[in-house]
Amino acid sequence: MQAASKITLDEIVARHTNLGIEVEKVRVDPQNRLSERPFPTNFSADMRDFVEHEFFNAQIEFPLPVEPVVDKNLAHGDQIIRAAASHLAPDERLWPYSCPPPLSEMLAQKHISRQPAETYDYRERLSHIYDLRRILNTGIHVNLSFSEQALVELLRLTDFATTDDLYVHLAQYFMLHRWLFTYLFGATPLAFAGYFPGDAPAHPVRSLRSSPLGFPTNIHGDYNSVPGYVARIEEALEKGELLAPGQYYEPVRLKSRKGKDPRALLTEGVSHLELRGFDLNPNTATGVTADQLRLVQSLALLFATQPLLEADEFEARLAESRLLNDQIALEDPRDNSICQERAIGLLSRLCDFARYNHFPAAYQHAIAHYLDASIDTRASLSYTVWQQLAKIDDPAAADACAMFF
Repeated sequence: MQAASKITLDEIVARHTNLGIEVEKVRVDPQNRLSERPFPTNFSADMRDFVEHEFFNAQIEFPLPVEPVVDKNLAHGDQIIRAAASHLAPDERLWPYSCPPPLSEMLAQKHISRQPAETYDYRERLSHIYDLRRILNTGIHVNLSFSEQALVELLRLTDFATTDDLYVHLAQYFMLHRWLFTYLFGATPLAFAGYFPGDAPAHPVRSLRSSPLGFPTNIHGDYNSVPGYVARIEEALEKGELLAPGQYYEPVRLKSRKGKDPRALLTEGVSHLELRGFDLNPNTATGVTADQLRLVQSLALLFATQPLLEADEFEARLAESRLLNDQIALEDPRDNSICQERAIGLLSRLCDFARYNHFPAAYQHAIAHYLDASIDTRASLSYTVWQQLAKIDDPAAADACAMFF
């Protein structure tokens, strides 16, 4: 029976690697200013679970259903987001970019969402800590997990004793390779009016949102074990470095089924990873494409098979990776990247891994596409988005948006 239940890696990547996508967007008026209309409430009962308040009243979040099959995942997400857009006020639409729309005034308390009421005080306190313009950067969060059947097989194939050990290992490798997603998925080459308190960068960049000029990260986490991860967040809470666990803004979070309470990880275990480092892709309603998600799923399986890292080695590599990510984020997308050789090497190995394990053709095609993008920067998303914006005289104009919903 045990032999009959085994599944192969090609089955795991396509049908047993679950993805739950959270899409953050901003409502704007016809002049592309933040909408001042009340948060919409006229959604049908079957929509309400997929529409949530965010930090700002003009923000809207779509926590989409968990689904391993990428095409089904995105089709359902597209349906939900387009349906929600149709329920907005007639003069509202959803801003497609991660960087905030043009800001005609400073963001203030009046822009902060009053709902949920029980967490308003937390949001108001954060407004005194951060530049709110940076908090208004939106993006994609990808919640990644494996089915129970896949976990059994992955533990059999690797040296991990528990699923927690496997997920911690994956968190380490996703943290070490954040730079790859910044290079390939970066889609914020410029900011719009009112974002910078001073001079803007002199050239377009790959990802303002993922750079030191984008969404803030307040503390560095501990990814050596689940207890270490929890202890670091609790220490930060005690010291006042964090006001609440939700303020932990690292690009990768360990999550349990009990929500944001880190202590639940100690009793419930890790149920999934939350990958938070992705800009909105402005060319699709869901903010992410099938090829992007297939690359994430494929890398998860490759990372699962990579060598275990000693704590000192991991910390040294992570410090280097953080610096590399910041450099790549602020590179000019018209130029070759300093990560080019690393990206080619990693994606070439991923191509071989996918071919050897007979990944479906769509997955091998996606990996090959991103290998091409690592060779030619003009195939990267940041270059494509910069070209869209560079074709017009006024990037703040309505026509600048590749697609509104």
